[in-house]
Formats: sequence, structure tokens, C-alpha cells
Amino acid sequence: MKLTDIRPKASGRTYEFGEDDWSSLTKSDLVRIVTLFLVARRFEEKILQLDKLDLVHGPAHSSIGQEGGAAGCIAALPTGTLINGTHRAHHQCVAKAVNALYHDQFDPLTDGLDEAMQREIKAMMHEILGLKDGWTGGRGGSMHLRKAELGIMGTNAIVAGGIPIACGHAFAEKRRESGQLTVTFFGDGAVHQGATHESLNLAALYRLPMIFFLENNQYAVSMSVEQSTYETELLTRPVAHGIDAIRVDGMNPVAVWHATRWARDYIKREGRPVFILADVYRYYHQSSSIPGSAFGYRTKDEEKSWLKRDPWSFLQTELVKRNQLTPDELDRLDKAATSAVEAAYESCVEGDGSATKIRANLWPDISTVDDHLSSDMREFEGVEFREHEDFKDSEMVPMSFIEAISKSVGARMEKDETIHVFGEDVANMRGGTVGATKDLAAKFPGRLINTPITESGFCGLATGAALSGLKPIIELMYSDFFLVAGDQLLNQAGKIRHLFNGTANVPLVLRSRIPGAEGYGSQHSMDPAAIFAMYPGWKVLAPSNAFDYVGLMNSALRCTDPVLVIEPQDLHRKKTLVPVDLDYYVEIGKAKRLRLGDQITIITTQTMVDPCCQLVDKLGVSADVLDLRTLSQRDIDYAAIEESVKKTGRVVIVEQTTRGTSLGSLIADEIQRRFFDYLDQPVKRVTGKWAPPVVSQVLEMAALAGSKDVEVMLREMFADSGLEFPQGELQSA
Repeated sequence: MKLTDIRPKASGRTYEFGEDDWSSLTKSDLVRIVTLFLVARRFEEKILQLDKLDLVHGPAHSSIGQEGGAAGCIAALPTGTLINGTHRAHHQCVAKAVNALYHDQFDPLTDGLDEAMQREIKAMMHEILGLKDGWTGGRGGSMHLRKAELGIMGTNAIVAGGIPIACGHAFAEKRRESGQLTVTFFGDGAVHQGATHESLNLAALYRLPMIFFLENNQYAVSMSVEQSTYETELLTRPVAHGIDAIRVDGMNPVAVWHATRWARDYIKREGRPVFILADVYRYYHQSSSIPGSAFGYRTKDEEKSWLKRDPWSFLQTELVKRNQLTPDELDRLDKAATSAVEAAYESCVEGDGSATKIRANLWPDISTVDDHLSSDMREFEGVEFREHEDFKDSEMVPMSFIEAISKSVGARMEKDETIHVFGEDVANMRGGTVGATKDLAAKFPGRLINTPITESGFCGLATGAALSGLKPIIELMYSDFFLVAGDQLLNQAGKIRHLFNGTANVPLVLRSRIPGAEGYGSQHSMDPAAIFAMYPGWKVLAPSNAFDYVGLMNSALRCTDPVLVIEPQDLHRKKTLVPVDLDYYVEIGKAKRLRLGDQITIITTQTMVDPCCQLVDKLGVSADVLDLRTLSQRDIDYAAIEESVKKTGRVVIVEQTTRGTSLGSLIADEIQRRFFDYLDQPVKRVTGKWAPPVVSQVLEMAALAGSKDVEVMLREMFADSGLEFPQGELQSA
């Protein structure tokens, strides 16, 4: 048997810093590196002081000891570079803020930090303390820092959560050919996250202009690299995905500067991403001013050995020894950084010693707590919403639900070049797995992006692309797959607008297919509406016909919130008259009354709309039938429900889905809270069983609600009210 070693396309190398590397930096380069380092060091020291005074609400993850990596990296890149990071990001963000405001005439040796730099240092400190004058009004705090004007695109409390989003920023910059780089910072703990590997794969596959910057501070909380993985050579991860990687001493900011310059030139030359691993060390425990040795997971001797390599001691010794900067110049830079940080501190607090407290007038107004959960919909100003009856039959043609998907998206893509479609197989098979993107790949080359089976990765990429100005449409092959991407969709995309106080929005559309009675089993058949409705930030749209699909998709693509559009496969072949001109809008949050009556209100959606209408017609029940169309909790048309309830006094909510994933319980609760005085009996619900639908055809049908279930409930409600039911016999299913 002969075995031959495989050779990956990429390689991992260690950068060995040499004496000649000093001479290739100018004095201004070195001044910039030192300035960024000192701002980060003095800022972090002040945050620790505030934390000891118990004035930092929540964690304050100190980066003292590892600032050299961020300072060297950021100083080596253009001021317009975009960055994001993880929960330990003070040093990266404050260094980036100062670097973003650097200009050719700026000289911190003579001028100190200029007014704009001092203003941003102050605003960042206010943000960490949760104050109204912070970058995002104090909502982000220590772990969620964003100031897009400075290229700080948002740090992330979820380990590795920001890495797919960074891919989206890089994707958008590549599409607009801006030449802008993106850097995503993360720690060694993130290396083992699936989101990291999905991101590395996508970045290599799409050749994204970005740097993956790993600050290997040796511990994920208390877990060493050796405790976390069998293969402790972390450069094997990017290399396995086809990304060239370089290891550098992160305690030497000048070496990191060189490594980053190499990465910048490589990306420009090769058009591929780069991975930098900087070995650094955090001197304190996860989120405290206490050394890690106090908790027993590392030794005092280990800490002392790393303290001897402190970046500030290194810079002072080496720069003075080589006559590149004098002790006086270093002292001036230190005073400039210290003065700016001290001024920021003084602007936040009053009192001395243990009596120090936050200035009371700096807290945000508590009445704003719900502000910016979602768009105020001003993007729809001037839009005329239209319904089926607003068009003449001569203006319309029959169209199936599945045709409406591709045709409506295609029509919007013609008008908006920012729209890109992401998903598995969307550019293949003449329209994906069910024809939902039919003819679009040929018509819009490069804008239908086939993705690997990496839902977390490409949903995160789409989120970042939306933050950077594109309008992504994500196709999930089956609705259940959103669970794989739950963090990126629910924890990231849906929360971003509110988390960053309206300074960011995520205008993406998620298309999700429910296969219905197709035998796909319980892992492919979930109705996602209730889950998305429970999380803030999402609009949830549920069209039941082609006309509504086109109008709602147009509204979804105009909306600046993330929007879920649910596409039941049971409706794919259903035909409806649709205007030849597809440029019309159906209002988000507007229900449609399909039948008029005064005995009962039937609230339903999607696959149960036609069965309810047909049943009412067959039985002769006088019912208002409302097709909700919008299912996000704050957008449900309670005005239409109120009008009907006041007339009928009876409500039944009809859903095909299983009981556990039903949205009806939330709607029923709201109706009874709002309209209790008008109800003659409790709100009733029709749903499927508790069990999810399985593959067996008879069990699948038993798990889902149908017409017979609706009729049984109607008869029960009539009997309870003492009303005579129009039809004597129970209809067959």
C-alpha cells in the first residue's frame, strides 16, 4: 500500500522579525503605532478603574497586554479600512477611531490628539458606561461597539458571531469595487466555532478582500488552547480552507505592522483573503482586574514571563536604543493619550474615590427603551398601496405562486442593482430546486450566488452585506434550516437596529419554503412564523396567492428591516390574476377580508385561507374571513380584527401548523386583552396536533389541521352560543 501526502492549496508560515525590518518604517509610521498603542493601553486602564468603582454595568473584557497586535495591524492599513470584532474589542475600536481620523498634517508629537479624536474617545467611553452620548446611546455597552463613520462596523458578544458578518462587508466592498479592506478580529476560542469555518470557506470561495486577525491570547476564559483542541497548530484551520496564513509575535507591534502590510499587498496582488495569527497575552482574567493565576488556570511564573514582553516596555526599549524616538517624544505621546482618556473619564463621572458616580444627566431617557426596534416605515412615504380590486381584469394575467416568486424578484432586480440572491443551488438547474429563481441567473450574471450548505455562514454574510448597502435575498431551501442559522438571523440581523440605536439597519429578505404534505418529515416541515414573531426586529409576511406575493415582495424589498417571506409549497401551483405591470405594493401590516359576515370572525393565513373560504361558502356560515398576510406581532392588523370582533363577538384562529409552533396563542392573548368586552366567548384556535408531521402519509395528514377540524370547531362555537348551525351534518374531510 502506497500513501501519498496531500498538498493543500494554501500554506501557513511564521514571520521572523529581523533587524532590517526596523529600517523600513518611517518615523511617522512608528509615531502612529505608538500613538494607537498608548491610546488603547490608557483607555483600558481607565475602564478597569471604572470597573473597580462598580461603574461599568455588565462585563468589561480587558485587553491589557494584547493591544500591540491591534495597534500594529490598524496602523498598517488605510484609514478607511472596515473592522469588526468580538466581545474583547476596546483596544481595537479606540485604536481604529483614532486611526480613522489620522490625516497627513496630523502630528501627535506637537499637537497631541486633535479635537475629533478626543471627541470619539469620549463617546466610546460613554458608550461602554451605557450613557446617552455614547456611540449608540449606551445600548451597546462594552461588547457591542459601532461607529460606521469610523469604519467600526460593530463588535459582537457572541464568540465568532461577527465573522460571517465581516464576510458580508467584504463581499459588498468587492461588488462595488471600492478597494476597501475588511478586518475581523477574534480570539483563539472562536477558532473552534462552526461560524468561523463557514466564514473561512466562504471568504476563500468568493475571494473576499479581508483579513482574519486572530489574537491568540492563549485562553478562552480559563481554557487553554491545549485543553480546547487536539491540533494546537491553529494555522491549520485557514490553510485547510485554502487561505494563506502567517503567524507573528503580537507582543511586537512593529512585527504586526509588517505582517499586516504583507497581508494588504497579498490581497491586492492575489485577490484572496489572508489569515494573521498574532500571539498575545491578556494580563488579567476574563472580565476583571485580577490575574488569571488567582483562579488557578495559569501560573504566576507564566504571567511574569509574558509581562517581561509587554509591548510598551518593548517599544520604549527598542525605539530609544535605535534612536528612532527619544524618551521625551515617547513621553509626549503618552501624555497626549493619557490627557485625552482622562478628559473622557472626567466627562462621565463626578465625585472622588469610592464616592465617584456617573453624572445623573448622562443616562438615557427610559421612555426610549422600545425606540428603533424596527423601521418607522418612512421608506414607504409616497407609496400607493393597491389591492386586487384596484385593477381591472384586462390589466391582469393568470400567474402561479411559484411564477410570482421569480418574476417579482426579477422585476425588482431590474430596478435595483444592489439586490443579490444567496442560497443553495439558486443559480443552478434553471431556477434552483423548485424553480423559484427561474431565468434569473442568466439575466443577472453574478447576482445569484450559489452558496455551500452553510446556512449560518451565508445568512451572516447576507447580514453584513445588508449593513454595507446591498439588498440581499436569502433563499432557505426548507424553513427548518433557519435553526442552523439561528444566531445570525435572530440574534444578529433581527436585533441590530435596536442594539445600535437606529444607527444601523439590515434590509434583507429571507425566503423560507414549507413543503407541506410532501412527506419530508419533521425536520423539513416547520412553520417558522411563530419563532420569528417572538424575536424583535423581523417583519413576517405570509402571502396566500400570487397577487399578494408580488405586492408583499415589493414591499419587503423596499423595507429597511429584515423580512421573512414564507412560501408554502402547497400553494406553488395555485394561480391568481396578477397585474401585467408588477410594480405595485401591498401594505405590510394590512389584513385582507375575503368573506363578509356577522356571526363569527375567522382569522387565518396562507394554506388555510382557501379551505376556510370554501367551507364558509359550502356551509352557509355568515363569517368574516381575514387573511392576516403579516404575522410579526407588532404589525398584525388589530384594527381589522377589532372592526370584525365588535360585529361578530366570536373569533377562531385557524392555522395548519402543529400546535407547538402555532402563532395563534399570541394572537388570541392579544385579542382577549384588547377586545375582551366585545367577546361573547373565549377566542378559539384550530391547529394541527402537538406532533410534527412525519413521513408516513396518514400520520403527516393527521398532524396538520384541515377543513374538517375547522368545521368541528365552528359547530362547537355555534353550539356554545346557542346558535343554530346552517348545515345539519358534519362534512367529510
